[in-house]
Order: sequence, then structure tokens, then C-alpha cells
Amino acid sequence: MVPRLMRLGVLPGLSERAWVVLLGVLVLGTISPTAIAAASSDDFTFNVTSIVVRKAEQLLELFRNGSRIKAYRICLGSNPIGAKTCVGDRKTPEGDYFVCYKSTGSRFWRFLGLSYPGEEDARRAFEQGAISLDKRNLIIDSIREGKRPPWDTELGGWVGIHGYPTDEYLRRWCAILLPKPDNWTDGCIAMWNSEIEELYSLVPVGTPVLIVP
Repeated sequence: MVPRLMRLGVLPGLSERAWVVLLGVLVLGTISPTAIAAASSDDFTFNVTSIVVRKAEQLLELFRNGSRIKAYRICLGSNPIGAKTCVGDRKTPEGDYFVCYKSTGSRFWRFLGLSYPGEEDARRAFEQGAISLDKRNLIIDSIREGKRPPWDTELGGWVGIHGYPTDEYLRRWCAILLPKPDNWTDGCIAMWNSEIEELYSLVPVGTPVLIVP
């Protein structure tokens, strides 16, 4: 699937940083309305106090003290209907989580790790016989202490918000064949690299993330 051709007119008054953002989008071979909005805004300093992900709308919203301040179109797991329950189901989780890990060394440009599996995921899995009592308790204790839960159980892990591949060759092909908002991840939430770059700078570890169907 080839993305729609980009039409870029004259944009007077853009700052040097704005042009850098637009250039980064051009490298991906496409442009998104949210990237244009970000490039034309000088407010890169607001504090994000919570995030809401709406799976059905493929929308990630940023909130500051209860007021929505920005939204991005997103990609989800390639099997997006329903909540994640195990390794390899390619579903994006649903429930209450928080940003528990940040990395600039990701193979998907930037990575904001989410606290999946959460308490409810652990309880449900234990009741269904999918994990042991020890694993359930370890997950719950980690969440209550504000730490990253174990990502090596039967429930899966390393779920987060990230960009497109860091490798230039893979990034170009991924952007051409799977442009946003196509769902292509293993269960993570993906956005253009220019957008995750911005989001990464705005979201601290501990930020609550609500993911709804």
C-alpha cells in the first residue's frame, strides 16, 4: 500500500526547529496533519499529566490537569480487537497503566515502556490458570511500587509507545507498506518518528496511561 503523495506548499514564518520536524517527516516519505500542527507550534514545553489511548479511534490524547492539549493518530497491534492476554497475540493491552521505562536506544527510534502486565492482567491470568501465584504477586508488587513489571512471563511484555524502525532501509519500507494509521505492531502503539520524538520529551516516567477499547 503506497501512502498518498505529499503536497507541501509555502509555509511562511516557520522556525528552524519547525523545518527540522518537517524534514524528519519528509524522510519517512509521508506527512501527517499532527506533524504539521506540531511544527507550527512554539509550545514544546507543556507538562503532560496523563495519556489516554482510544483503540477504536486509533487516537492517543495528551492531557494536562484534565484538559486535552494534543492528540496523535496511532498504529496498534496487527490484531487490535480485544485486550492483550499472552505472548504473541499481537494485541494492544486495555486498562490502566503508567510509563515505567524510557529508552533512546530502541530499534523503533524512541520507546516509552508501559507497565503491562498490570494488576488486573495478573489477577485475571492467575484466575484462569495462565500464571503461577508467585508471578501474579511479583507483577502486582512491582506495579504498587511504581516499578516496571516482569516482561518475561506468559502474559508478554515490552509493550510501549514507539516510532518506526530506526534502521533507514526498514523505516522507508515500513512507511511505504504500512503507513500510519495501518496496524502493524506486535501489540505496541506506534507513531511517526517526529511525533514520538516530541512525545518522549514531554512524558516523564510515572505518567498514567489509560487504554480503552
